[in-house]
Amino acid sequence: MFVEPLGLPMLVGRVAIASAALTHALFATFIVGSSLIGALMETIGYLRHDAAYERLARFIAFTLILTTAAISFFGVILVFLLNIFWPHFWSTLFRIMFWPLLLEASFFFGEAVCAYAWYYSWDWSSHDRLRKRWHLGFGWGAAACSLIAMLMIDIVASYMLTPRPPDQMWQAIFNPTMLYLDTHRIVGNLTWTGFGLAALCALAFLRSHREDDFHFYRWAGAVCFTIGFGALLVMPGIGYQYLLQLRYVEPQAFYTLMLGPRSWLFNLVALLYGSIAVLGSVYILRIVRSSSQSAGHLIITGSLAVLIVAGLLFAMPYHVQHVPLLSGLTDAAINPLGKMQPNKYFAISALVFFGLLNWVLFLRSFGGSSSWWKQAVADRQDRVNQRLLVMVAGCAIVMMLSMGWVRETARAYNGYLIYGVMTFADEQSAYEGRMTP
Repeated sequence: MFVEPLGLPMLVGRVAIASAALTHALFATFIVGSSLIGALMETIGYLRHDAAYERLARFIAFTLILTTAAISFFGVILVFLLNIFWPHFWSTLFRIMFWPLLLEASFFFGEAVCAYAWYYSWDWSSHDRLRKRWHLGFGWGAAACSLIAMLMIDIVASYMLTPRPPDQMWQAIFNPTMLYLDTHRIVGNLTWTGFGLAALCALAFLRSHREDDFHFYRWAGAVCFTIGFGALLVMPGIGYQYLLQLRYVEPQAFYTLMLGPRSWLFNLVALLYGSIAVLGSVYILRIVRSSSQSAGHLIITGSLAVLIVAGLLFAMPYHVQHVPLLSGLTDAAINPLGKMQPNKYFAISALVFFGLLNWVLFLRSFGGSSSWWKQAVADRQDRVNQRLLVMVAGCAIVMMLSMGWVRETARAYNGYLIYGVMTFADEQSAYEGRMTP
């Protein structure tokens, strides 16, 4: 049968899928994180009889409804584009990963049902204890379904980078990087979703006109920031284990990312990570300075200086010639400061340790009768803090998208659609056309 060619450069297909996949992934990761955080907030509100946590959970549930609707649209667009631009790849991957993909669709449907039931039954459950427990079940059901759906997609994504023989399904599913990728993405989802929700609360604060709304959104943004910043400090440890597996399983892909032509992408992720740690610590410093902690702001000021130096060192490139445009400014091929061992190990250790110190001091600022968020709203001071939250969320979004790009380019730069199994050349017929059996 003759397959009519598209008559387009393959670059068009690559750009189309990259755009659709990254947009889809951004909403998908938000769903996982927001469902977990929202269910947790409602549970805390239920156990403590705290209306503020209840209100925050409902706010998160509303964002979950919007993103669930958006991901449905972008998911259809992604599959549509895969069938047009990458038919051979998509049919091969779908055949090998049929059950994980089917389960992903099923659990996404379950997440949507639970999420809509969770949001639209809020008033129904507010005056009855048994109904409230059912309502909590809807929230945790949405969180569980979203986690399992993400696990199924992580099976597919990890298989494309570290595949195992497709006729041995369990080996293909539990490939060497699957558990590491899934764990890293769970923590990463909590990171960017925590920051993203904090930014939404900040924007609501900036648009508010009532005193009680000012107090609520200031508090809610800080709570979501606490979750995001705490998860941020866990990511490097899991990421290190993930890269260690990649180093021994697919050394060519590891070299491409860490020392080769795509190492600048890793440096970009490092720069964004350091920027989040620094901007987040500036936000913490401003909060702690306005609280009753006398020595806390002095400690954070010192740690902030360390974080800036560590962030710059962590983002330093080692092979200068691999960094776009930078190679034209210098004849140096190697930057000794960008060496991974021991320089960057010290840098990331400092980022995590001093970031953790700042995070603990921030948690302390919530306690006591004179907590900063209970104080009168100082309009100018608080608006700067809210803008910092928006900036942190912006960096987190770019970092999450860059991390997805890093993983995919480890395959694409070496010419693989499925690493070691299927190459770009195998899809050339969709663009040039040829006789197929």
